Amino acid sequence: MTDPKDIHPLEALNPRIRARFPMIDRDALGHPRIYLNTGAGSLTVDTAAEAARDAQGRLNPMPGAVVDGEVETAALHARVRDLAADFLNARAGREISFHQSATAALFNLAFGLRGVIAPSSNLVVTDLDHMANVSPWETVLGGKGGCEVRRARLTAQGALDIDHLLSLVDPRTGLLAVTAASNGNGSLVPLRELVAAVRALAPDCLVAVDAVHHAPHGVLDVRASGIDLLVFSGYKVFGPMMGVLWGREDVLARIRPYRVETNKDALPGKFEMGMLNNASVAALGAALEYILWVADLLPAPRTPFPDRTSKFRFAMTSISEYEKAIIRRVLEGFRLLALPRFRLFGLADPARAGERVPTFAFDIGDLTATEAKRRLWTGAGIQIADGNHYSAAVVRHLSRPEGICRASFGHYDNVGTADQFLAALAGLEKD
Repeated sequence: MTDPKDIHPLEALNPRIRARFPMIDRDALGHPRIYLNTGAGSLTVDTAAEAARDAQGRLNPMPGAVVDGEVETAALHARVRDLAADFLNARAGREISFHQSATAALFNLAFGLRGVIAPSSNLVVTDLDHMANVSPWETVLGGKGGCEVRRARLTAQGALDIDHLLSLVDPRTGLLAVTAASNGNGSLVPLRELVAAVRALAPDCLVAVDAVHHAPHGVLDVRASGIDLLVFSGYKVFGPMMGVLWGREDVLARIRPYRVETNKDALPGKFEMGMLNNASVAALGAALEYILWVADLLPAPRTPFPDRTSKFRFAMTSISEYEKAIIRRVLEGFRLLALPRFRLFGLADPARAGERVPTFAFDIGDLTATEAKRRLWTGAGIQIADGNHYSAAVVRHLSRPEGICRASFGHYDNVGTADQFLAALAGLEKD
């Protein structure tokens, strides 16, 4: 019998967590399902959807300082910037800007760094990354931009090859673009250690982090990690489809993004193209406040939270620890599936659960990724993803040009969800 002391609090609280997600067990048509596609977009928390409806219905004015509606809009923008800053342990809300998507934010960032990063510089990108953190650098600063683009490879286990990456860095390296967690196979990157090692070789190198896939699974601390720029997406943290860009204020001040003449060259608005979507901003605020609600659910720490950042850290640390049990259960289950038909890609040792997030890339040898997805859906009501997951280099590394299957979990799932997934895979083994 399991000792109650060994049960993570979020396991006991799982029914209350799941109750906050109206679509957790049914799709848009009302069909029963098990949603294992958080990597392509988390489920939306109830209050985020409600906040979007409210703002869309009544909060349409641009921000201003005279009329009540425009004052409320300005206050909304400031409040959510501050929430996002605290989520990341940034210094101030003025370091936060909002974008159509994280991909758009990264492209705008690359465009704005023209003239900041000299054409004689080299850039380092990685094969572990979502292409949103590769293609903008190759397109804008590489090629006609003049910068040499160097690509860090993966290890045989599907993690970032740190030694190879560091071999590509020299005093002329102007930027490192790196992920916090792989969108393709879930591998984590040790950012703090990596950044320190890169700066020892290239003190002036800027570090831009794609944290979209990491954001729902663990702590993001932009100050402790020593990075310069970071993006995450609202739709991966239980909220709306929008991108969030953070940058150190001194770095942002140097960047010249695209802006119309009348958009002031001042933070944070200089990075934002046109009017913000107030419904999305309101939904993002509600989604981040949901994470604070999770902190309130958990047993209180011995000392009160000194600030909101500490409360975010407490919630996200708890989520990360809770998800390790799901990761271990899935990795242990894959060991029982017959090889070579079932193959799991990426870090597969349950003892290394802390080096990945609950995103699992796999294939079933005699089925295409799309056919495997279809059979899991029609046979067990389990929704996974198929394709390249915008991680083209990961797919090439695996010699799977037609794509791979990906099952991805969130903190609203539990080991029972993992067991249902593994049982459905075992059922395919008998087909």
